[in-house]
Parts: sequence; structure tokens; C-alpha cells
Amino acid sequence: MHNNPLHTEPRATRFGEIKVVRRGPVNGDVSPEKARKQTMKTPHLSACLIFSAFLITTNTANAQDTVEEYLREYPNQEQVKMMNTWLEKYEKGTFQFTGLVDPSDATVVTPQATVNYGYNWFSVSDGPAIINAVKYDKFFSVSIFDMKHNIPAVIVNPEKPILIKRPDQKMPEGDFHVVSLETDQGLALTRMVVDNNLDEVNKLSKELVMKGGKGDMTRNVQRFSPETDRKAHTVIDTVVSFVNPDDAFGKVSGDVSFLNLAAGVKIGQLGTPPDTVRYGTILTDDKGQPLKGDATYIATVPAGLNEKSGYFSVTLYGTDNKLLIPNKKKVYDQTTFSAEPNEDGTYTLTFSPSGEGKNGIPTGKDFYGVLRAYVPSPNAIMKVSVKKQ
Repeated sequence: MHNNPLHTEPRATRFGEIKVVRRGPVNGDVSPEKARKQTMKTPHLSACLIFSAFLITTNTANAQDTVEEYLREYPNQEQVKMMNTWLEKYEKGTFQFTGLVDPSDATVVTPQATVNYGYNWFSVSDGPAIINAVKYDKFFSVSIFDMKHNIPAVIVNPEKPILIKRPDQKMPEGDFHVVSLETDQGLALTRMVVDNNLDEVNKLSKELVMKGGKGDMTRNVQRFSPETDRKAHTVIDTVVSFVNPDDAFGKVSGDVSFLNLAAGVKIGQLGTPPDTVRYGTILTDDKGQPLKGDATYIATVPAGLNEKSGYFSVTLYGTDNKLLIPNKKKVYDQTTFSAEPNEDGTYTLTFSPSGEGKNGIPTGKDFYGVLRAYVPSPNAIMKVSVKKQ
């Protein structure tokens, strides 16, 4: 197996405090048969590795302190960490916008650069919340996440208000996009692509507001021993090396395996189900070697990745922190809007320390990339060919 540059540990300084909750017991660590069923389409070698990791027994008197329990809890842990950090600065139930993301923005790892993100952590514990609709002639989406990292809805260019509620809450009168949450707390994440029109995007963003969403923000998570933490991340990193991004995120609990979900959250928290966004990772060159910051690479992006209402992007990140790479050109990605296509509809990109070359993106340190197709074509091939020069 190649050396996966995504294997980096999250930075503890980003996160807020975690509260402890005691839950019902589970039946120890995962058996090989259970792991096989969870991974399903796992390649043989990767399956053997993950089975071996699961077979390591955690010696503990606490029946909850197991690798399986950690993996199931991991998405909730990461959501709570992000939520608590955000709430240290901002008010619940309100939108805050990034503008164009740059390398200093560590709100979330693996962000896309030419997007204005809006974050709104909210709670519907005391009643439904409503997000008003705004009109934009380019790609604009509203993703709703719960604390288990389910994404019950991603609404592209919404034409009516979005109502967020718990299943037992009464519907108010009106015509809405209705979203039902499995948890009281959640995140409304907006993406508005920027195409040399940041002033227009900023103006529209100010019109995006939520009514309600100011309920109880307390969300408990479970703590684990350092030994279980280490073993669980060994498993997650194994899954990261082969997981298909199309299988990493779901709309409701059980849509994807808990193994794939944990890996997806570690690769890119706040990722999106494949009917709205598809992802492809760019981890090595065509020889299977990790991508180096002192080398030059020529990459080829396939044609026909997205429908007319969407677009594609290729964004590069440092392997050390999973954030955008600082550079003098302030170029961190290439997209449908910025890159010059080839005659056959493919795109040639250059990854180099200086950023020179056709559709260049500067590097300067060891890196990896993420290909995204927004409103993807049904037969999109999410694979970028990378050749070292």
C-alpha cells in the first residue's frame, strides 16, 4: 500500500471542550466477519489490514471503551469540536461567511478556495428553523448536517425557504423545502461559487438569514482511553487509503458503513453525498509515488465531469495540515471558470513550486489534491492522471 499523505492527525488547538456521556454497553471490538460486512467492496489487501487492526483487543474494564464504539462516535466527536469552536466567536442560529478562503482559514480542513462558505450552527430543540431563499445565477447550495454527520438535504439554488425540524415537531404554514434532523443541533453550510464577482456574492450572503435555530446547543460526546484512540485511528487511516468518496457520506444513519463514514469525516469533514458533489482524491503520481513540493507534475482532468448547472475544481492541500498552500500568486485551485480547456474537453493542469505552466497551481511543499464535480454528470470519471516531469 502506498504512503497515504492524508494520514495526519487533527490539531487539538482547533477544538473546544468535550463533555462526557455514559451510554449503553456494546459487545467488545468488531469481529472479522462484522468488519467484512461493513467494508463490503473492500480490496483484499486492505481488508486484511483492517481486519488485523480490529483484532487488536483493547484491555479495559469499560465496555464502552472499544474501537468499534470509538468509530461510531467519531463523526459526533468531530462535529461537536467544530461546533464548540465556532460558538466561541459567533451566535447560534446566525450565518457567518468566509469570503474567499485562504491558507489562514482553519475553520475546516480541505476547503475549496473559490467559494464563499457560510456557516450556521443552530439548534431546533425549541422549534423549527427557517432559512430564507436567495437568487443566484451560478452554483449555490445549502447543505444541512446533523451531529452524526448525516446530510439529510443538499438543496442547490433553492427557490423557496428551507424548513429544518425534528420529526415530531409541528409544521408551520407555508411552502418549504422540508428537512428532518436526527439530532437537535446541526449545521447549515452554504457554498456560493465566486467567479470574479465577490462583491455580488457578499451582497447576496448578507440577505441569507435564519429564523429560529436558537435552542439548546449542549451536545454530549464520549471520551476514550489513549490506547483505544490510537487503535481506532489506525483503523480509520487504513480505510482512508481505499475508501470510495462516493460511499463516505449519507443522508440518514445507516446509508453508509460506520467505517466509511469515519474515514470520510477524517479526509474531509462536511463532505457531501454524491448526488450533489462527487470527489476524487489525487494522492500520488502515475508511478504511485507521493506528490513532492519540489517537483513539477502535469495533470489531466477528464472531460464531462459536471452538468451545465455545476462545475469542477481541483484544489491542492499541504499534507502537513490539510489546508491550502500559501503562495505569492494566491492561486490554490483551478476550476471550470479559471482553467483553459483542451480541444477534447479535458483540462491540463500544472502542479509546480512556482505555479508556472498551463493552468498552474503553486505547491512548494508536499501536497495532495481533491477533484470535485458539483452537479456531477451520471458517468463522470473522478480520476486525475498525474505525471512527474
